[in-house]
Amino acid sequence: MKVFNVGWGSFLTHNLRIPLLLRYNTSTTKACFLNKMTLRRYQKSLNRQQEMLLPARVEDYVSDNNTVRAIDTYVATLSLQSIGYAHTQGATIAGQPAYDPAGLLKLYLYGYMQGIRSSRKLEREVYRNLEVIWLIEGLRPSYKTIANFRKNNSKALKASNRDFVLLCKELDLLGGESVAVDGSFFKADARKESIYTETRLNKELESLEKKITDYQNSLDQQDAMDDKSGCGSLVEDPQLIEKLEKLKARQAEKQALKKALEESGEKQISTVDKDARLLKKSAETIAGYNGQTVVDSQHHIIVAEELTQDGNDLNQLAPMLEKAKEALDAENLKGLADAGYYNTQQIKDCEEQNITPYVAIPKASGAAEKQGRFSAKDFLYDAQKNVYTCPQGHELTARENPTSNRGKRFYTYSTRSSDCKDCPLKAQCLTETSRYKKIQRWEHQDVIDLHKERMQKAPGIMRQRAALVEHPFGTLKHRAGMHHFLMRGLEKCGGEFSLMVLAYNFTRVLNIMDLSTFRDYCVQRQENGLKTSQYA
Repeated sequence: MKVFNVGWGSFLTHNLRIPLLLRYNTSTTKACFLNKMTLRRYQKSLNRQQEMLLPARVEDYVSDNNTVRAIDTYVATLSLQSIGYAHTQGATIAGQPAYDPAGLLKLYLYGYMQGIRSSRKLEREVYRNLEVIWLIEGLRPSYKTIANFRKNNSKALKASNRDFVLLCKELDLLGGESVAVDGSFFKADARKESIYTETRLNKELESLEKKITDYQNSLDQQDAMDDKSGCGSLVEDPQLIEKLEKLKARQAEKQALKKALEESGEKQISTVDKDARLLKKSAETIAGYNGQTVVDSQHHIIVAEELTQDGNDLNQLAPMLEKAKEALDAENLKGLADAGYYNTQQIKDCEEQNITPYVAIPKASGAAEKQGRFSAKDFLYDAQKNVYTCPQGHELTARENPTSNRGKRFYTYSTRSSDCKDCPLKAQCLTETSRYKKIQRWEHQDVIDLHKERMQKAPGIMRQRAALVEHPFGTLKHRAGMHHFLMRGLEKCGGEFSLMVLAYNFTRVLNIMDLSTFRDYCVQRQENGLKTSQYA
């Protein structure tokens, strides 16, 4: 048995898996084998010392189907001055001229579409990114200039997003028949510890008062010992006095916060972002804002958005659907929402605006059901006779004067005590101290009954809602990395939220339609806008 060694191991020549080339132990064969190993081909790399020339025109830096060309063409259709962007009016002032707002808007739109939101990171892109160099035509704004543009144009950014929704409508990308609304929490540029409630302030003031009292008692004990010794302040602790002063300063600070909270009429006060609030959902609590979106069913484009401070969605249904109806210019609209939006007054407001709401009905958790007794749903209502009928067949008639509760008027329906006295179902219906059954009915309960009937006829509609409205938030947060705000204050964060939505919608449109078709329409839109402005 012959063994052939080529420097990396021994091979058995009789093994059938070894190439026949290795069976010959000659110098010539070994050289040929090693030569074959060194002749393996690889892709050619760049010679770093070789002189090269970039394309002669910046126009050649990007291809015809590059996304930046769509951004450039769309921004050109906007009338930045009428929308409200700063530095768009003619002026002659001292110092360096301002940067063109169109260039900064293009930069931000590109950045948010690419998941780059930091002004410092965007500043780096204007020096090294060929797409950005082409898009903003070689401008090199500093990170401070970039950040100030976003900070100072909150309302204009919202208006730009509304304009893009109008563009989507012009392109027939919106159905305008069915939409879904949902909300999600976004973190603010503040820690949870920077937001105070009245309960937390009271606890901290109580704790500070106890510590101050303990320190003062320690000082009193020192003074008593000094008086007994007659030698002056021999055991005085200067650090104790310093700690006491710091505690009193913190106490004064918390008292000022409590006073400001009481004067504001709010339930929370923040020391960093004055508009951020503690928001709780399930077991999670964050310092931030509640972002609301309404998504059209045809292509999942966000047609309305709003940033709120509310910790729940109970009062957002009608306002958000009304905004969507206005944006879509729809006569009738179907709006879907989860159980977090279930509010009888909001459902009624939607009906008055020709909006048909489909809101998931939360599971009832009334005291009667918890105790195993009959609830209002177990009693049948006769609209013609205006009476309720109990499970035993007795009628509950209405009292003449309604009562008010939290701005709503309710009518009370009750049985006669004689009907309930010997009723066999009395234990399942009344408490031990009640002599008769009474039910309260909202004056607009017929709207809610109609809604319940509508929901029973559409058992799978909540699955449609989830498929329609939940993925945009997932896209914003996970793909684009928009988990938190970089701005502070409700208005500024609202502008940033609109910029997030604009970037999402822009990406969505370019995934739906051909880029060249989009650009051609934008060019036509710009020409029509110029003609309109000339004849105005």
